[in-house]
This record gives sequence, structure tokens and C-alpha cells, in this order.
Amino acid sequence: MIEEQLEQAAKEIQELREEVREDLAADLGGEPEDYRADYEADDDADED
Repeated sequence: MIEEQLEQAAKEIQELREEVREDLAADLGGEPEDYRADYEADDDADED
């Protein structure tokens, strides 16, 4: 039963992450993918 609860919790967390990214994009601009916490942006990408 614990395994099923953990799987359900992980699914709910992922859904919440997606909702938060969409809300941030709507409020602050940009795309939802711009607000991924598990993605490290390359701040030096525009420097040449």
C-alpha cells in the first residue's frame, strides 16, 4: 500500500509542478518550460 501511495503522491506533485509553471508563465511572461526548477539555465549562452 505504501508503494501505491508514493506513486500517487509523485503523480500529484508532478501535476502541481506543471500547474505552477503555467501560472508563473501567465503571471510573469515566458513559457512554462522557462520555470522548470530541475533545469539549469545557461546564463552565458548569449555571450559571444
